[in-house]
Parts: sequence; structure tokens; C-alpha cells
Amino acid sequence: MTPLLSIALIHFFALISPGPDFFFVTQSAIRQSRSHALFAALGISLSILVWSICAISGLHFLFQKMAWLQQCLMILGGLYLLYLGSQLLKSAWSKDLGTITKPTEQAVQKKSPLTLLFQGFLTNMANPKALVYFSSVFSIGISAKVSIFDQSSLLALVFIESLIWFALVAVLFSAPKMTHYYQKFSKKIDAITGGIFISFGFLLLLNRD
Repeated sequence: MTPLLSIALIHFFALISPGPDFFFVTQSAIRQSRSHALFAALGISLSILVWSICAISGLHFLFQKMAWLQQCLMILGGLYLLYLGSQLLKSAWSKDLGTITKPTEQAVQKKSPLTLLFQGFLTNMANPKALVYFSSVFSIGISAKVSIFDQSSLLALVFIESLIWFALVAVLFSAPKMTHYYQKFSKKIDAITGGIFISFGFLLLLNRD
């Protein structure tokens, strides 16, 4: 098995593991629209590309020398995830079951696709441990003698694979049936997803090793 194929498989299993990125795209799809969710997927994929470039550039070693920098980024990331979670909980608590459709339509009008792209980017950037992950994974295919072309191929692979996966998630969860079920159970879905975001936020704040 070639190093690129090995990295592709490892990254695929990392992608399909539910985390803040997955839940952000699904929420964007069922609360906003397919196009909004695709912009969210693009934002997350761009953030993954940034972490990949940082890993290849050796920023992980900078974090090892300057532990306080990683700690600060993790605190900021944890606070951002707590903010996203609190917004979803607030939305769940304020909804009237008799007027679920109306707030959903207002939510679509409230956010622009570029806003979803930026929020998707920040959602992934909220976890600096991604840098450790990519540094570890890239050690399979990156050596001191690797060419610029091979490095570029690796970055392209990670970006395209991430974009395809999250675009598929966006398309799946923006299907009419998913939208129908969201309108039916929106309070519970928002509350559960908000709790998940808050849990990830606390994990970042409390486990900063």
C-alpha cells in the first residue's frame, strides 16, 4: 500500500467519526439549505487544508516549544464551541411547537452562505489538536527528501477527500425527508446538537494536554 493511499484511508475514517464538523454541516443542511451546507462544508475543508499546511510546515514543533500558544488556541476554540452550543440551546428553548416552520424559514434568511463558510472554517479551526493529528498522519508519507510535488499532492488529497465527504453529508441531510423530520423534531434536534457542541467545548477547555 502506497503512503498516499494509507493516508487517504486513515483520513477517511477520521472524517466519518462524528465530531463538531459533522454536526455543524448537518445543522446547516437541515436548518438552512443545501447550498448553505455546501458552503459550510467548503469552510471546514479549507480549515483542514490550513491545518495540513501547518503540519507540513512544522508548526507542530512550534507548539511543542511554545505550549502556551496551543493552550490559548484551545481555550478560544472551546469558548467558540460553547457559543455555538448555547445558540442552539437558546433556539430550542425559545421555539413554539406550533410555529416550527416559521422560525426555520427565518433562520434561512438570517445567514448568508459566506457566513456559513466562515463559521465552518472556525468550527474546524477551534481544535488545535488537528495539527497533532495531521503531523502524526503525514509522518507516514512525508520525509526530509519528499518533493514539493508530493507535498502538494498530499495536501490536495486531504482537501478533496474532506470536501467530498462533507458535501455528501450536506446533500444527504438537506433532502426533503430530513427537512421534514427536522421541522417535526426541531426542538429535540437543536437541544441534542447544542449539548454535543457544549460537550466538545468543555473537552477542549478541560483536557488541554
